[in-house]
Order: sequence, then C-alpha cells, then structure tokens
Amino acid sequence: MKKILSFVLMLLGGVAMLTSCSTDRDSNPDIKSPTTFTINESPVAGMHILLSPTNNVNLTWSQPDYGYNAFATYNIQVGVVNNGTVTWNEKDSAPKYLSTTYTECNANISGAEIAEAICEIDGFKDVDSYVDMGYREIAMRVYACINTSMRTEVEGTGILSSNYVTFQHMAAYNAVRSPAYIYLVGNCTGDWATPNAGNADLYANWRLYENDDEIGSNVYHGTFDLPAGDLQFRFYKALTGWNDDTMGPQKDDNGVPSAFVNGVYEGTVTAGQGWKGTWLFSGFEGGLVEMTVDLNQGTVKFVQQ
Repeated sequence: MKKILSFVLMLLGGVAMLTSCSTDRDSNPDIKSPTTFTINESPVAGMHILLSPTNNVNLTWSQPDYGYNAFATYNIQVGVVNNGTVTWNEKDSAPKYLSTTYTECNANISGAEIAEAICEIDGFKDVDSYVDMGYREIAMRVYACINTSMRTEVEGTGILSSNYVTFQHMAAYNAVRSPAYIYLVGNCTGDWATPNAGNADLYANWRLYENDDEIGSNVYHGTFDLPAGDLQFRFYKALTGWNDDTMGPQKDDNGVPSAFVNGVYEGTVTAGQGWKGTWLFSGFEGGLVEMTVDLNQGTVKFVQQ
C-alpha cells in the first residue's frame, strides 16, 4: 500500500512540474523580433491645424508582430518637411521623442508637445527668439519596443515604423521651453529692494536658473559675488511683492543663524505663501558663492568658491 501511495505521489508531482513548465511558457512567451509596422493616414491630414496648449492630434498605427499580444511602449517623433525632406527632432544626433509615451496603438497627442518639438527643430533657444513660421507640413513616426519591469528595452524588440505620415497644414506657436528661474532677494541685492516689477532690471542679475538640459526639473543654480558683512537673504519665484511666491528656511520672518562648514552650507527650504524666513550668515567674509535650490527635495546647498 505504501509503495502504491508513493507511486501516486510521484505521478502527481510529475504532473505538477509539467503544469508549472506549461504555465511558465504561457506567461513568458517567446518574443519575435518584428520587421515592420505601419502608421495609419489621418483623416484630418489635409486640414489646417493650429496647435495650442489645449488641443490634441490623433494618430493610430498597427502593432508590431511580436508573436503575441505584447504590451509595447510607443514613442512619437516629430519632423518638419521642407521640399520633400524631413528634418526630424534630434538631440546629439539621436532621435528625440515626445515626453509622453503610449501603450496602445492610438494616441491623442498634446498640441503643446508637438509645438515644443517643432520649436526645437527650428532652433529657437528662448521665447524672445521665436518667429511665427506659419502653416507647414509636419511629419510623425513611431518607435515601438517592449520594456522590462526596470524600464530597459528588451533586446530585439525595438522597431521604427515602416512609414511616416504628414499633416500638410500644421502651425506651431511660441512653445519654446526655456529654463525657469527664481530670484535671490536680500541685503546683498540692492539692500532689500522690493521684489516687484519696478525692480525687474535690478533682479535680472540675481536669478538662479534651471540647467538647459534640466528644463522642468525645479532645481535652480546660480553663482553670485556677495559682499562682506552680515549676509541675509531668501528666494522668490516671481517679482510680485514681499508676501507672494516666497522661499525660505522657516515661515517666521526672522533670520535663521547659518554658517559655512569647510566652505559648504546645506539646509532645507520651503516654498509657500508668506514663507519669509531668511538665511543669516553673520560676519561673511565676502566672495563668490555657488547656490543650488532643489524645490523637489526641499533642499539648498551654498558653496564658497
């Protein structure tokens, strides 16, 4: 009887192993490397489309043949057509795709993202350099791939669409992305000159900027030659008066005693209405100070140069 029971258990174990292997194969199918997929022509391709921050442009395409119904990621690249030649949006000679990615073969693409890409292709560096180029032929193509759970591309799954489609009459607007900035305000900047529009020329020299390759990061950098003495300051998002868009180490309108340790100060910052505390460095010897304000992490770092 024991021998029979033992044999039955072994048999059941073998069946379980086979079932497990079958399940693994079902959940981890073999991925084919696709060779083609196409974008569908848009029914509005011949219409006049004026891009704006509030409208969308629809684009659809077929799924690459991965051998199963894959969960793919799709990236969209924009180009400008001139005399039949497409200039695609690139960075450092590599394709630059729109920031929004898609997991279906149907995308309602933000007019703002398309306009930003067009402005990048045109080479506008800041909002003041923008020139209205009118209606032009704009191209789009799609890059597909399968990503791992770590968001790295699975080898052999990346493929560019076999075709591109164009919108014959599409116009951008001034969507040039420029680094944002904040203002340093204190006894070192015109002896606490009021942060308002009337002092815009003064405070133009006291800005901390996002890096060009970190637009939208909410991390600001600046280096300033500061005078000797008791140094006291806070930061402002805009020149709209003393109580708006303020940033400091505490809410109370008082100086927080601060000091450089081996030439470095690291602390916290909070942005908020009326957050008017200041950093106070008593007996500062004067000189260059590099400042970094990270509003994502709520931190500051000041380094003497």
